[in-house]
Amino acid sequence: GLCVPAFDSGNAVYLLGVIVEDFSRVTDEMITVDVPEAEYAVFTTPPVDTSEGKDQEEFVQTIKSTWKYIFEEWFPGSGYVYDEGKLNFEFYDERCHSRVDTVMEIYVPVKKRAGK
Repeated sequence: GLCVPAFDSGNAVYLLGVIVEDFSRVTDEMITVDVPEAEYAVFTTPPVDTSEGKDQEEFVQTIKSTWKYIFEEWFPGSGYVYDEGKLNFEFYDERCHSRVDTVMEIYVPVKKRAGK
């Protein structure tokens, strides 16, 4: 999940996609985005049981609370600031599909806080 700023509206566009080495197999119906190199802080959500068809809402709430933790608790004492010129993204892999320990990762672009 890639968050791409829509500068004209002040909102962001959320894209679901796959990681590829190159765009050689891209069709006209597809959108491509190059994610620029950045320094990232990586956060893994706390595990949630989503096995056996259990409700996904707890996992969704865990993702939201992890984002809240990042900006309200981690950043203020971290020595870093959010790098607004880069892209953040959510990484979903085999660890987030119907497991008793479902998790995903949040990649947040950072740069050192001035004076640190």
